[in-house]
Amino acid sequence: MTDKPDMDWEIREAIRKDEPKALDMIWECYSDDLLAFLTARLRSRQDGEEVLQNVFVKIACDRRRLGRARDLRAYLFTVTRNAAVDFRRKVRPEVPLEDVDFGLEAAPTEGPRPDEKQLIASAHAELPDEQREVVVLKIYRDMTFREIAGAVGTSLNTVASRYRYGLQKLGAMLEKLR
Repeated sequence: MTDKPDMDWEIREAIRKDEPKALDMIWECYSDDLLAFLTARLRSRQDGEEVLQNVFVKIACDRRRLGRARDLRAYLFTVTRNAAVDFRRKVRPEVPLEDVDFGLEAAPTEGPRPDEKQLIASAHAELPDEQREVVVLKIYRDMTFREIAGAVGTSLNTVASRYRYGLQKLGAMLEKLR
């Protein structure tokens, strides 16, 4: 499998040549990470899927802008984050807590048992939005703090703090649930 930096180069070349496959390549390379980010941010996989489709329509209409982006991944997360903020403001200003899959399907196969996954998902749902999205992107999408900082539009120190506090809260909540 091609790694993301190589894939980014291939995507940029496809965009430069105005090849229709560029959008397919972006979807293949980034859609899972973007959907996990949206699901964590919007607390709903269905809403995340809707916003992701809208993001890809926007990208399809302005593919050339992608070719000029210095960091393709950061650009995609910025567009996605902005779309999520707009969606939350216009469509679903208040989203109740619900049983949401926050990307646990991306966890390693030797990860938690199915009954433990439900406990973890319940604990994730209780985290503040900012901490939840950082924890999901770090643990389940294997992003670096630098990548997460670019994705959520904040500093490395803030991301690291949100991650640390999120893990502390998760640990405390899981102890109560057991």
